[in-house]
Amino acid sequence: MKAGLYPVLGPPASGKTTLALDWALRVLERRGRVLWVGLPHQRAYVYRLLGARGAFLGLEFLSLQALYYRVLAEAGWLRPLLPGAGRVALVGEALRELMGPGVAPGEARLFARAIAELKRSGLSPFALPKEGEAGRLRRVYLAYERLKRGSLDYDDFRHKAIRAPLRLYPEPSLVVVDGFREVGPLDLRFLQRLANRVPVLLTLEVLPEGLTPWRELAPRPLRREVLALANPVEEARYLLKALKRALAPRALGGEGLAPEEVLVVAPEDRIPGLLLLKEEYGLPLEDGRERSLAETEEGERVLALLSPYPTGRDLLALGFARLGRKALRLGLAGEEALGLLAEREGLLEEWRAFLALRAPGQDLLAWAEEALERLGVEAKEPFLARLRLALRVDQADPLAWWRSLILDETLPPEVGKGIPVLPPLRATGIRARRAYVLEWVAGRYTLGEREDYFLLEELREEGPLRGLKRRLRGLDPLFREEVASRGEEVVLLYPRAGPSGPLEPLAEGRRPEPLPPSSRLEALPHTPFRPTPPSRARGLPTLEALRRFLEECPLRVYLERFPTTDGEARGWALLAKDPKALEADPAVSPWLQAHREHLEGMRFFVPWNREHYRLYLDGVRWEGDAVHIYRLLPEEARPDLGPRKRWTEWKAIEELVQGRFTRKVEAVYLWVWPWLGEPSLHRKIPYRRGQRPPATKEIDPLLQQALALWREGPFAPRPGNYCHTCDFQDICRKEEG
Repeated sequence: MKAGLYPVLGPPASGKTTLALDWALRVLERRGRVLWVGLPHQRAYVYRLLGARGAFLGLEFLSLQALYYRVLAEAGWLRPLLPGAGRVALVGEALRELMGPGVAPGEARLFARAIAELKRSGLSPFALPKEGEAGRLRRVYLAYERLKRGSLDYDDFRHKAIRAPLRLYPEPSLVVVDGFREVGPLDLRFLQRLANRVPVLLTLEVLPEGLTPWRELAPRPLRREVLALANPVEEARYLLKALKRALAPRALGGEGLAPEEVLVVAPEDRIPGLLLLKEEYGLPLEDGRERSLAETEEGERVLALLSPYPTGRDLLALGFARLGRKALRLGLAGEEALGLLAEREGLLEEWRAFLALRAPGQDLLAWAEEALERLGVEAKEPFLARLRLALRVDQADPLAWWRSLILDETLPPEVGKGIPVLPPLRATGIRARRAYVLEWVAGRYTLGEREDYFLLEELREEGPLRGLKRRLRGLDPLFREEVASRGEEVVLLYPRAGPSGPLEPLAEGRRPEPLPPSSRLEALPHTPFRPTPPSRARGLPTLEALRRFLEECPLRVYLERFPTTDGEARGWALLAKDPKALEADPAVSPWLQAHREHLEGMRFFVPWNREHYRLYLDGVRWEGDAVHIYRLLPEEARPDLGPRKRWTEWKAIEELVQGRFTRKVEAVYLWVWPWLGEPSLHRKIPYRRGQRPPATKEIDPLLQQALALWREGPFAPRPGNYCHTCDFQDICRKEEG
């Protein structure tokens, strides 16, 4: 086989990989050496195809980047590698140098992508115009190259590999380049140079301009089936049933396919839902998405530590469970809101520990290393390396950059042993015996072609920028054909409608016949669990429990019917429990001294049993024949003594002035007192003996109604907005109520 470049042009599923494998096998049978160059996620697929043909030695799979790396290593031209996150960091440093502080990581990422595209096309900064946004890109590109001096980014490897001496040892007998839709100009120049030494078989779907195909392949007929389901839920469950039947042995009515003979292609945002159901269906589904450093278990904890607006989920990830659960249930975010919640719930110690963990010290690297240690991060160096890059960009405030660089860093793909569930781009270059494609509707399978921010389409057709490819090339039909040909048999599924309304399918399909149950939940008859509501409550209910029994959820009132003193006014509860502990508090002590007259002799949270209910008075103080009743509120809370919001104080006044207390009462004063605030009389004139508060006229009929219902039961759940603040979560299965 003579040296030279052998371009093979063919549409998806035309047999390009089979042709390349036949060439490779002929070389291997003669004890030759083959370098197979493809996409990183193709490695396992290529080795599996080779293994199906027998045992062979001499084939090595490489990505294009790894091939360039090897060429430079053999030539002795290697320098330190600048990873993707490092490129963004250096671009950020260049932007700050040219335009001052205030550069955001997203802006640096935009410039970094534009610079990468220019370098892949072999264009220097001097090819760019000097005016407008393109001129700004030119200046940033020049500054980036100056700052990068001494290291190589991924595109520098391409440039240097074109000029480096070719000393591949041992020299391959054949180089196969397969799996690419098209190649860039620098990649093509390198392959043409390599083809002067060895045969290079290049398979493509789109040929570069000026390159003549050595062989053209026609599309092969595939078996395709299009199935229409009612909605995304039915579509997902039908897919999982079909996978279960495909893997089941023939003796059990299945098809007996091996996991490696099946693959699933789905839009990236649909993959988590499928993986969530794999345990129910007992399917070996493998997540085929490319993960970032932030998506690892350790990365999630580090991101929670660095979150600019911490949420309940962040608190839970860092181990602050009590405060995290409450914040998550209330949907709170941000330090101010979480701090107020911690104060209200008496969780200040947990909150201070969270703040202490987030507070960087003078030595940021030492603080970060200690924080990673406390978070249980074993591999600390990848995170610390990104922090060093962030410090290079912005020493004053590097944490936002550290967070962004962690999000940018991708990890190598993992090789699974089950059915791969792949996003569309990760499915290119590999095929299976059967492929299932989810959500085959308009707008879901697209390359997202759009004009570039810096270099519009007309700029790419003139002058030095003619080497840049156009952005709007209409490749979506080819991409859809590629997705729809990932198996010898392809099943395309789509929902007729989604949450936003009807969907437009890419091909009309039929409604499939229902498949047999494939999970225990589907196969076994069952009824949803609905706990029997309590039918009777023992003991006297509190008056506020009776009020809430009418207004809110009876089951929640039943579960909370035993009151605690740390309910609404936690500051008051601490004062009642341990007043000496508050005297040392610099924020509380002056307030205590100023109101000592009211507080002396006051009894807190006083129970008072009546015939049918129990009163719990927040505060009571006697002065001879006069009684002072206090409604104690949380800090800065507004009075809540309306007859629809509060019954206790009004019924207590009625009982006292009507002479139903063992001690003689001539006058009753009603006070409202927020924590750390000033006490104020609700009415300046006291209620005298024999008077009846007007509010009781509205309360009494409601009270009689509540007492009758309380005696009858049952205490069934009644869902409402108050469910979001319920401490018992879904014990009532309120979503089924």
